[in-house]
Formats: sequence, C-alpha cells, structure tokens
Amino acid sequence: VETDAASCLVHCSDSWDRTAQLTSLAQLMLDPYYRTMKGFASLIEKEWLSFGHQFEERVGHGHAEIHDQRSPIFVQFMDCVWQILRQAPLLFEFTEEFLMA
Repeated sequence: VETDAASCLVHCSDSWDRTAQLTSLAQLMLDPYYRTMKGFASLIEKEWLSFGHQFEERVGHGHAEIHDQRSPIFVQFMDCVWQILRQAPLLFEFTEEFLMA
C-alpha cells in the first residue's frame, strides 16, 4: 500500500468495529500525520465517531444488565496504539498521558 501508493478495500463481514480498528492502526503506522495530537484526534473522529461506533454498548460501563454486544474493540485499539507508541516513541508527537486523557 505504501510503496506502490495503492488503494485498499477493507470490509469485515459482521461489524464495523474490526474495520475501524484495522484501518485506524494501518493509517497510524503509514501516515505520520496521525501520530500528531491533531491527527490522532481526527483519526478517531473519522474512523470511529463518524461511522457510529457504539462506545457505550461495546464497553458496557454503567449498565447492570449484560449486553450481548459487549466487546472492548476501542479499548483494544488504544492498547495497540500504546504498544506502538512504546516501541517507537520518537515517531509520535504525543505520549501515553495523552492516550489516558
């Protein structure tokens, strides 16, 4: 994708959760803009919020009943970002404190 400047179609059969996770990580690694504070915020807006990720339902905080749609996809994404940040901190404009804010 990066070397040939090729396009790529990503489609998960069941849900948009994994699609947002995969495409966000790819963009984070391929484009240095998304490793800036402004870029990371726009990545979350573009890939997660605009596509209607159901944060409350997936995380399940504040609900006494157990949801069958509970899945920590965004939390897992943030952990992946943290892992990449720990491996290459000089490539990021932000630190882990930014991720926790």
